[in-house]
Amino acid sequence: MSFRCVNAVYQKEMLEISRDRRTLISMVLMPVVVMPLLFSMIGRFAASSSQDAERDAAKIAISPGLIPRAVSDALKSGGLALIEKANPRSAVEAKEVAAGISASGTEDEKQFEIYLDKTRQASEIAGEKASVILGTLKDETVRNSLRGSGVSEKLLTPFTVTSVNVASEKKMGGFIFGTSIGYVVVILMVTGTLYPAVDTAAGEKERRTLEALICSPAPRNDLVMGKILACATASFITGVLALAAMLYSYKSGSMKALMGGKVSFDILDPAAIGLVFVCVIPLAMLFASLMVAISFFAKSYKEGQSYLTPLLLVVIFPAVLGMLPGMELTPVLALIPVFNVCQVIKALFLGNIPSLALAITCGSNLVYAGLAYLFAVRVFRAEGVLFRV
Repeated sequence: MSFRCVNAVYQKEMLEISRDRRTLISMVLMPVVVMPLLFSMIGRFAASSSQDAERDAAKIAISPGLIPRAVSDALKSGGLALIEKANPRSAVEAKEVAAGISASGTEDEKQFEIYLDKTRQASEIAGEKASVILGTLKDETVRNSLRGSGVSEKLLTPFTVTSVNVASEKKMGGFIFGTSIGYVVVILMVTGTLYPAVDTAAGEKERRTLEALICSPAPRNDLVMGKILACATASFITGVLALAAMLYSYKSGSMKALMGGKVSFDILDPAAIGLVFVCVIPLAMLFASLMVAISFFAKSYKEGQSYLTPLLLVVIFPAVLGMLPGMELTPVLALIPVFNVCQVIKALFLGNIPSLALAITCGSNLVYAGLAYLFAVRVFRAEGVLFRV
């Protein structure tokens, strides 16, 4: 393989990539503008919906004449607005109120039923508030009875249980960011590779420039390597821009305001970000090699797009799988492309540096990229594929 020939083809392809509007949109506009704007809108919408749910959760329906005065006073003290309805359950189903409370039984053995609709956030909030208020009132009633009988009220609470989250705010921020950023980076890397790959293969056929390129003294494998490196560069640039834009979006956008003080997005660890770049390079080579190989089968730009679109759907599945809670990267799972990169990125932002998993991930993706490169070279040497009509 001649470095001079590969470099010449690489510079030619990069020049054509820089002139293609569709490629620039997928490389720059999508990761830098569209995705951060989309996450910002989602964050603002979620925050607005949460505020609306808190406001709507204040309305509670009660059965007239069935709720004791002590209970209604406790609910009002808890900030709930009580609305008398003949049938609280029907009122909840009709979305007239957030939740409903009904009572049955005798005066000595009262039974309360809380009606809520778990498909509505406001209803769940209202139901939880009502349940806490009634539970507190029940405990207070028992305590008053125990005081009157001379029995210590400590019998009600022989011990207490407290859950403590040992994960720091920074670690929680890394978990939230790492879980989503792997998916975003991978998907944008695919879209950032698609247009250059189609243009460098099917586009050459459509422009009738492929014949002149093949007639050059450069070997076929050098021509393919130059094209793949150009597409991999486009993919890598897209991934870097996506990571930078999402870091800025999480640290200063509405996602930070949405999480409040529960998490910290001060996760700019140079070592972690550097290792992210290391693990996405083999993935960029894999995407580029595979897409260039497939694009050689297309006769036109439009046909090339139709060939590569299903590949995007194939990539989405392992990327989404990597976002599922409880998924951990093992040496065996590190052999699954795309999934392994998403899991490594999540682990890196959690503060863990999985040396073995990182090595297996990068090594396996390089092997897959090498196999895809050999496949692309084989396709490029098949005259029946290149010049089929």
